[in-house]
Amino acid sequence: MALEYSFNFDGTEHGVSIAARNPELKLTVDGIAHTVSESGALNEECALLTVDGRSYQVWRTWEGNRIHLRIGNRSFSVGYEDAITAAQHHAGGDDTLRADMPGVVVAVNASVGAHVTLGDVLIVIESMKMQINIVAPRDGVVEAVFVEVNQTFDKGAQLISLHAES
Repeated sequence: MALEYSFNFDGTEHGVSIAARNPELKLTVDGIAHTVSESGALNEECALLTVDGRSYQVWRTWEGNRIHLRIGNRSFSVGYEDAITAAQHHAGGDDTLRADMPGVVVAVNASVGAHVTLGDVLIVIESMKMQINIVAPRDGVVEAVFVEVNQTFDKGAQLISLHAES
């Protein structure tokens, strides 16, 4: 099952589909297939990437939710939003946390009426053999819990919702 993303670069919308991650990243950008692997790192800021058999030194640094890249003589600055937050925003806000991929619930750490703080782990899910913490995107009160331990869910499923503290 491929993961589908879209992003805007220099005013143009692009579609990206990730077909495989191991042993190499196999992805399609605007319908063109590419294979990407990291050959190593010179240091924390510089990685050696091979894209379709051609090697590049990629200098990178993070600033908040942006990553700045330098490849050859070109520089790029790309906004980044983690998958969980992006799914929440795409779903229409931070009040209802939704699954960005199918999976199973491993743990539910919050109950209706509980006061939560930004970053509290509310639910732990497992998807694609990874455990992922679903955290509170802000302070609030748990309004509803839509899942229980060992329950499977589809992409986009409601997991938990919050409302502002009164």
